[in-house]
Amino acid sequence: MPIYNAAEQAAPQDHPRYGEFSNLLKKQVEAQSADYGAALDLVLTANGEDERAIDRWMQAAAAKGNAAAERWLITQTLSDVPLDKLLSPEVRAAYQKLDKVAAKGYVPAMLDKTTCLELGLGVAKNSEAARKALMEACRGGNFSARVQWLIATKRLESFSDKEKPEVASEIKRGNHYVMLRLANLATSAKDKVDWLTQAAEKGNGDAYFALSALSSRTQPKQSAILLNEAVRLYAPDALFTLGTVLATDEPSNKFITEAGLERDPAKGLHLLRLAAAMGHAQSCLLLGNAYYNGHLGLAKDDARAYHYFSVPQVAGVSAIASARGLLLLLGRGVKQDTAKALEILNRAAKVGFPRASMHLAYAYYMGIGVKADARRAADYLSEAAAMGIPGAYVYLAYITSKGGEGLPADKEQALRYVRLAAMDMGDQAQKLYDRLMASGEWIPQP
Repeated sequence: MPIYNAAEQAAPQDHPRYGEFSNLLKKQVEAQSADYGAALDLVLTANGEDERAIDRWMQAAAAKGNAAAERWLITQTLSDVPLDKLLSPEVRAAYQKLDKVAAKGYVPAMLDKTTCLELGLGVAKNSEAARKALMEACRGGNFSARVQWLIATKRLESFSDKEKPEVASEIKRGNHYVMLRLANLATSAKDKVDWLTQAAEKGNGDAYFALSALSSRTQPKQSAILLNEAVRLYAPDALFTLGTVLATDEPSNKFITEAGLERDPAKGLHLLRLAAAMGHAQSCLLLGNAYYNGHLGLAKDDARAYHYFSVPQVAGVSAIASARGLLLLLGRGVKQDTAKALEILNRAAKVGFPRASMHLAYAYYMGIGVKADARRAADYLSEAAAMGIPGAYVYLAYITSKGGEGLPADKEQALRYVRLAAMDMGDQAQKLYDRLMASGEWIPQP
């Protein structure tokens, strides 16, 4: 049983572990770090895995002037801003707040300010001011700021750049971000492993994860050791990978037995929630779908599904935006807003995301937010099928068999669509079609 239900409490400061959380954020500011892993881990653990408590705890810390908490909340507004709203009053106000946090000397906020100036996000675009802001962030020798400066000034573009004095100096200082960058630029497998190893030894969680991935097939036990080390350092990809392994039941996945691991759904879900809170897109999608469908041992919960499809850091990812648009369209877990839903879905469809076309097809077939138009729904399904979703052919078969506004019923054509789907789906295409015809209901999936 959860020791604390965040939804039932109004003041995080009253929680017995809030002081510990506050101290973690203070240490984070002192270290000039943007790694919220430990603080987020504590909030989830203290609140019975209720991810919705995170912002409330951050708000409490921000009210006391903690720069890391202030930055966390500000960046929620500055994430996924549409191009036509870059200078909206809300975004401008968020930038002004960010500027004040940066003025406190908190380097992660200073780097965010640099990005805003480069993009014109909440402030007029100004590359020269961005350059100065980046230089200011570098003054204390912060590793993250220094590697960004090296990349921005084109001093670290190729593997051979490791010989440049500025890069060599950072390597000597133990800058693991530079080492990881060199690993990604390496032209040989040996050099890649060598630099990943150096970065890992300096405490880079992403480097541990990369090494784990490289050894997962040939040395599963060693891979698991490296993976757990990456998890300890809160590397998001590692949290997702181990979380998925522990939380799901896939007989075809031999890694868990070969690595000597044991399934632990509770721990797996915790790691997935933690990764999602850190803005890991795959974790957000997995958990959102799990709550939508009631998978992974979770009860159906549309509100929590919508939460994961709305995590600001990844809200602009087409798959997540499309899922969010669907829930808005249906009014599941959130107040129905068909205008906003169609705007989101059309934007995702225009950049070529096929599932958004599937959702638009559903909207037109059912007449949700638009006039019912089965012909247009069929066109959207054809687009989705052409972009790589064979299941779209099955739904196209379904509406073709039934017919609708602007689309005559044609059972023979419907069966041809099923056969097209079967080229990729095998006998699952016919089974899905039969279920649709038997239920007479199209139930959309995020």
